[in-house]
Amino acid sequence: MIKFFRHIRQNLLSEGKTRKYFKYAIGEIILVVIGILIALQINTWNLNSIDQQKELIYLRNIERDLNEQLVIISLQTEYEKSISNAATPIIDYYKTHQRFKIDSLFTSNIGYLTGRKTFVKNAPTYTELLSSGNIDIISNNALKDKIIKYYQELERIELIINKNNNLFVDAVFIPQMIGLSELQISGEFSNPGSNNPKANIELIDLNESKLKRITEDILEAPENELKLINSINFRNFISVIHLGLLPELKEKTTNLLKQIKGK
Repeated sequence: MIKFFRHIRQNLLSEGKTRKYFKYAIGEIILVVIGILIALQINTWNLNSIDQQKELIYLRNIERDLNEQLVIISLQTEYEKSISNAATPIIDYYKTHQRFKIDSLFTSNIGYLTGRKTFVKNAPTYTELLSSGNIDIISNNALKDKIIKYYQELERIELIINKNNNLFVDAVFIPQMIGLSELQISGEFSNPGSNNPKANIELIDLNESKLKRITEDILEAPENELKLINSINFRNFISVIHLGLLPELKEKTTNLLKQIKGK
């Protein structure tokens, strides 16, 4: 094709048709420019198509993550309810009788209250979008803003629940239960920096046989009784706080999921 155009130009020059030659040369340049523009446009279409496919994949992956997050929220909600269900009978009995009923249900419930559940933020796709700098691949700016705000809120709630667990359940409630039941704990156990698995306070086994050491004799002291009921109320209050956060998060997760599915 190039030889063909060159041959035409040479004929025009040899015949002395300079004006036609320049017209032809200009026309040839225009054709080349048009060809380049078409090629660039095709390349842009291809790149846009690739980005659209990537965006669709990311949105489907976020959709998967949100469905898994709903399961996590439901499990956390059920656990927090079970904590409240364990604390409520003890609190109600104490309010009515101004004393504790030390039986197998009491010790079982106290043992259950020493547990806690870590809340997990399930955000692998969102984390990848941020770390790779691909967050702007989501073309719908309104949807992108909602995704960003959702995961910021999710991170906030994860921080609240897990800090409550660490700072209040682990650091306050469990040590108080240990103190009241006069359990002997090794020095290693109280050292938060220890690598010994026994140092993980989450693994405390306050089983029924140990908790029965909280006897009527121990609770005869008014200060011990008051400390125990305050501790149980406090433990219940932590779960109530979490139960106040989780339904709203579930609603936000569901709403965002609907918007992404409609994309």
